[in-house]
Amino acid sequence: MSTIETMPEESCDRIISSIINWVCPKCGGHMIEFQCGGRCRRNWLPEWEWANYYAKRNRRTSSSAEQQELAS
Repeated sequence: MSTIETMPEESCDRIISSIINWVCPKCGGHMIEFQCGGRCRRNWLPEWEWANYYAKRNRRTSSSAEQQELAS
């Protein structure tokens, strides 16, 4: 099992945005697919999958809460 190294204030949106723009979230280096070509040489695929899952889960949770508020 791999661990996900993120700073407490680092958001999923920041990770997703960096990877979409092919910039390494950790060192700012260029990326080829999900592999950093800069200093850290990190593979960001697990973090990409985690961030997308977490963002989708939060969207579903918030839309459910909104629907409940509208129904009441």
